[in-house]
Amino acid sequence: MKTKMIPLSLILALAFCAASTHAARVDGAPAPACEGLKVATGPAGKGYSKLYADLVRVSKNSVPLCEVNTEGGLDNLTTLSIKKADVGIVPMDALKKMAEGDASIASLLVVASLNSNYLHIVTAANGFTVEGPKKYGVLKGDTRTVRITKMSELRGAPVVLVGSAQLMVRQLDKVLGYNMRYIDVDTDAAAFQKVRSGEAYAAFSVAGWPHGQISRLAQNSGLTLASFDVPTSSPYSVRPFSYKNIGVYNVQALAVQNVLVTRPFSGSKTGDVAALRQLLDRELLELKDGDFEPGWNEIKSFDGNVEWTRFAGVAAKRK
Repeated sequence: MKTKMIPLSLILALAFCAASTHAARVDGAPAPACEGLKVATGPAGKGYSKLYADLVRVSKNSVPLCEVNTEGGLDNLTTLSIKKADVGIVPMDALKKMAEGDASIASLLVVASLNSNYLHIVTAANGFTVEGPKKYGVLKGDTRTVRITKMSELRGAPVVLVGSAQLMVRQLDKVLGYNMRYIDVDTDAAAFQKVRSGEAYAAFSVAGWPHGQISRLAQNSGLTLASFDVPTSSPYSVRPFSYKNIGVYNVQALAVQNVLVTRPFSGSKTGDVAALRQLLDRELLELKDGDFEPGWNEIKSFDGNVEWTRFAGVAAKRK
């Protein structure tokens, strides 16, 4: 009886399919359980996530940590309230506002005062064209170029909001009475595109300095930053920042304090949170002096004054 030869190409194809099936099975496997504190940060590669990465580097596994990536500070509060994270980084304004209607958020405790977040007001560098009212009801109206250079010029304007700015700007607008028209988007890239197209007069994005997406813009990106020229009060302050890459220097920006918060624990996780705080205290000078995020250099003390209940746990011995 003759033996049929299987073509080499078929053998290779079957082997490739088997390998692909195995890879898919591995990729689709559930993530291993976290054996340390679950830390709510933000999108991978952005401010909060970068601070977390610095903590992991200086920890050298002395404090077991696991990252929970979210959409940012506002989302971190929800993540903490439904117990999907143990600790998280949040801005003080969002913490105070969201605590008004959620007892689990109101019970959070401040572990450490961190750097500040800044409200970045991204506008078109060369302005945009606005058409005036029609003449005689039918003829095309006169056009004019509008260039936004400061917050107070956005009364009644369409603006696009990203992440935590969706809450912050709405709260500011209630106080200011600007009646801006909001467009909510999920990413900075989508927000910036709406500014470039003229669909929005400005994009609002909240991040520590330097903002990753803005610091990567080129000089010819067509975008710039407007200043925050409106009086404000606690929990906000106004500070200058610069972005050399787009020719922006000493522009005034609205700042809000970030804090590391924890859920209130009564068991062994109290000791874990205390160990994390001790790590921060021990490594602050290294975080300031070493090759780490610039945000650490803003921090003078992790005990910086904030109007919120502080975590006062004591490290417990593990059995």
